[in-house]
Parts: sequence; structure tokens; C-alpha cells
Amino acid sequence: MRHINNLVKVSALCAVLFLGGCKKDNTTTEDNNNTTTTTEKSYVLVIDNGAQSMDQGQTLAFTAHLVSKTGNVESASNVTWSSTIGTMVGGAFTCNTETVGTISASCTKDGVTYTASVPISIQPLRSTRIFGVVPSAIIWSTNSGDIQLNPVYIGMSSASYAYSSENANIASVSSTGLVKFNAVGNTNIKVTGTIDGKQSTIVVPVMVVGVPEVPLPVTRVVVTPVLGEMFRNETLQLTAKAYNSAGAEVTGLNFSYAVLKKEEEDDNGMPVPVTVNQSGLVTANALGGAYVKVTAQGVSGQAEIVVNPDTAIFVTPFNATLGTDISDPFNPKTVTSVTLTAKTYKVDRTKYRSDKANAFTMIANPANLNWVLPETGIAEIDNLFKVVTLKNKTTNSVVVEAIQGKVGSTIVIADAGSIGGAASVLVNP
Repeated sequence: MRHINNLVKVSALCAVLFLGGCKKDNTTTEDNNNTTTTTEKSYVLVIDNGAQSMDQGQTLAFTAHLVSKTGNVESASNVTWSSTIGTMVGGAFTCNTETVGTISASCTKDGVTYTASVPISIQPLRSTRIFGVVPSAIIWSTNSGDIQLNPVYIGMSSASYAYSSENANIASVSSTGLVKFNAVGNTNIKVTGTIDGKQSTIVVPVMVVGVPEVPLPVTRVVVTPVLGEMFRNETLQLTAKAYNSAGAEVTGLNFSYAVLKKEEEDDNGMPVPVTVNQSGLVTANALGGAYVKVTAQGVSGQAEIVVNPDTAIFVTPFNATLGTDISDPFNPKTVTSVTLTAKTYKVDRTKYRSDKANAFTMIANPANLNWVLPETGIAEIDNLFKVVTLKNKTTNSVVVEAIQGKVGSTIVIADAGSIGGAASVLVNP
């Protein structure tokens, strides 16, 4: 599968607490001389992957394990997997549609059934997104504080964002993207970005969990910060704290740190963007996104890291319309082609964090810059974008020509390997 980089190299995810299950004591109930016994649950089922975000058409393998009341980690055998979206073959999940849902696992041990669920977000192709959101999927609890949603956009165009929650009783969001977790349940938060007049929406699934009824020594691990934007060769120190069922911090634990590569970061075997040592120090080595998973006694928390490009390619015009342009209804005109131009800019990482408008200096375009349409290797998705042809390609420009009889929208990408830029093209009748 081939992916193309665009203005936003990655989108993101954050998760804390990947477990499910509840406690039932050994009880005896008598009703009309009939006696039934309920077996006590002694484990919690944990889904290793946590909350996830992935591109359309990708396949992600899910795994799970059991944690006992004493904090011992045991393998979970004969796990049954299901999802509210997409398809699952064993623990392998695939979805070709932009949507959100949940992944669920179930297994039986000693005659008792254990279940767990995590949210998953299926994003539009990376090459078609004009911005990203960190985190892009959330598992959290009502007593773990708030989370700030951070839009990620590397560009010079004006950008604004609007936030809304489908169920504010479960998780509410402020006008600036601060998420508050109010009650146990599932909901979605929509983030609508308007960049250079073009709107795009990313949906962030949210799962708010309560305290598991099976009393584990550790029921949640909280990682700080839960997300981080970095540039290559920078470092970021993570810290982790563990809490028990009563909400008290558990001290004296050894935390294990591991990097999980994002499933969407599979461009020609590109390296994992970051490394982490067992003290929680993250080092950014390459562009892209990754999760840092922190585990104590079988329960994990997760931070998301985005490594931004030091160089960005901008394509103008950012939005173009072919076919019949009715922007002026009193003077409609037919446009059959448009010329797109690419310019490359060096990003000043210091200014980017404080003064984005002045953080870019123009440099020469890469010699390997090529113009392409989005490509996944999945015909039903790729055909949606084949409404134009690309002609007269150079490292500076390309002519985009509408295909007669085709109607739709596409993204034209200026691809230079690890960096890229894109423009949106609408083809009217």
C-alpha cells in the first residue's frame, strides 16, 4: 500500500486505560426454592492496542491479555473479536469507510466471560486531509482531568476550528477544544477546520470509562503529557502515574515504556518516528506519528507523539474548481483546466511554536518533487479521486485537466518523499 505525504504529515491519537470487566461476588439467590450461584470475576480483560486512529483500507491486528486481582498478567486464549464497523477476521480489523466505532474482545476463563472495548476512528486518506487532530481517539475517565484537542496544520493559510460534542452529558467540549469527561459512555467530538475557505471535519471518538468493579492493584495509568508535537532531534520527557480502584496513586512501581508505530505510518518501510528509554525520555528521529505505551502491572496508558516536518510544501491555489464555476451565478463560466504551483518553505521550529505566521522561509523545491493523485491500492477508494488528469509535470507546477463526463472532488499532491503538499480540486458537471 502506498501513501502520500501532504501538508499534515500525520494525525494522532491518545488513550489511557484499555481495560474492561466487572466484578460479581459469589452470591446465592433463592426464588421459589430455585437456587442460582453467580461466579466471582477475578480478572480484567485488557486490549493491548488501546484507542486507535487509522486510514481507510488499512488492516490493524488487535491483541488482548488478562490481569488478575493480584496484578499478574496472563495470556488470553480463544479471544472473540467484533466491531461495530468494518470487518474482523480473528483480531485483524479492516475498514474502507471513513467512520468511527468500537472494537470489542471477549474471552472465557474458568467458566467466566470477560469483555473489553476500545474506540477506533477511520480517517480519510492522509493525503486528502488538510489538518489533523491530536488526540484523534480517546479513552479517559471522569476523574482524570480534562484533555485539550490540538489541531495540527503546517501551513501559512488562515485556519480556524470549531468543536462540538454529539453527547455533552458524556463528554463536552469548549469553543477552544478543551474536553471535559462527565459520565461513563461513548460519544463523538467533531472538529471542523476552515483553512483558506475550505472546510473539513475530523471525528474524534470518545470512550469514558468508570472504575472497574474487579479490584486490581492498578486500574489506570496516566501519562503526562498525553500528546506532544516535536521536531526531529528534539526530546520530550514523559511521566507516568498509576492509580488503584479507590483513585489513590500507587507508588513504588516500575513502568515499562514502548513505542507503537501508527498503522498509517507504513510508507515504504519508513522508520518509527520516535524512540523512548525506560525513564520515559522520547527522542524524535523521523517525521510521522507514534504512540508511547506505558504499562504497570498489565494496565497501560498511552501518549501520542507527532513529529512535524522541518520543511513544508505549499500548493497554490489551495482550492480550485473545474467544470461549471457558479461562484458568480450571474456570470457562470466553464473551466477545463487549472495550473497548480508548488513552493517549498523551511520551518523555523522556534517561531512555529510562538509565531506561526512568520515561521516559514521559502527555499528551492526538492528535485524529486512529483505530482500524483491519492493512491491506496484499493480500487473502490482510488477511483473516487480519478476525476482529473495531470499534465505538463515539473518540479514547480502541473496542469490539472478535468476528465469529460466525470464529476467529484480530488486532491492533487506535490509529493517529495518525506514531505509534500496538496490542493483540493472540485469537478462540476
